[in-house]
Amino acid sequence: MNDSSKFWIAVAMSTALILLDVALIIVSAIPMWLFWVILIASIVLVFIPVLSFKGTQASVSNGHLRIKAPFVDLDIPLSSIQALECRTTFDIGLRMYGYGGISSGSGDFTNKEFGAYTFAGSKKIPLFIIVRHSGKKILAFNVGDEAKTMSVYRALSEGTNAGGTVVSAEESRKAAMGHRSMRNVMIAITAICIVVVVAIVAVVMVSGHVDVRMDEDSLEIDATMMHEDIPFDEISRIELRDDVDYGMRTGGFGGMDISSGNFRNDEFGDYRLAIHNDVDLCIVVHTTDGDTVVFNLGDSESTESFYQDLLDRLETEPISTPAAHPGAWNPGWRSTS
Repeated sequence: MNDSSKFWIAVAMSTALILLDVALIIVSAIPMWLFWVILIASIVLVFIPVLSFKGTQASVSNGHLRIKAPFVDLDIPLSSIQALECRTTFDIGLRMYGYGGISSGSGDFTNKEFGAYTFAGSKKIPLFIIVRHSGKKILAFNVGDEAKTMSVYRALSEGTNAGGTVVSAEESRKAAMGHRSMRNVMIAITAICIVVVVAIVAVVMVSGHVDVRMDEDSLEIDATMMHEDIPFDEISRIELRDDVDYGMRTGGFGGMDISSGNFRNDEFGDYRLAIHNDVDLCIVVHTTDGDTVVFNLGDSESTESFYQDLLDRLETEPISTPAAHPGAWNPGWRSTS
């Protein structure tokens, strides 16, 4: 298996792992630490094949020049080589597709002299072989070190009658124009990607919803990454509070306006939350199974009103009346029946 195949397999596996990670936190509400562990592992997975990249390999035999490198696999008949140069300096330009390390790279590149071309090699080696083949295709490469690169160049020189200038001045002028256009396209694409990412993050941060309603026999809470449908006969008690420490989110959504999903605190342990962050008042629902659900509405008045409606629906009354602040209701309720 070549380096390119290893890399794309790793990318596919990493993508699948990220999608699984997102699905788990939405559906199963895994702890946040596990979410981050899986996410980091999926990112690291992409770089594992890079550590095993063998670099550029070149050989001249049986009338062919063979170049193997990450994202480059060429078999060029020597008879198709039209021009050949050996240089001590070379402007690699911009990578369009392929591998790019700190000092090496391979794949499709573009520069001012050639426009689009194929590169495979290292910037640390001060020797570059430039080949024009199969019409207008350009290949620039080096291999191993200066001695090995020069050895390949001699083999090419002996196996072909090619020589002279790889590109003419007119071709170079047109290539420079194409290179500038491509560079501008790359800058535009990068800028668009940054804007899109920032926009997505901004939308996520300010989005989210909390919708609460009562039907004939249950309390339904629908929020971002959180849904609860609690039958009235499974509610053991409710509280109207303004002093709840929401604790830590273990799975779910955390935006600027909304917090929802699975949370954990010292009072309830693991519980479910769906709140507007700027509303202090909240309703705490305890179920007969020992679960706890905390929610509120868009403002304190609506939250208190919904609490009273919920009390009426449960046919209950509060044990005591509110103190100075509506949120100071004593916890608990008792049935009037």
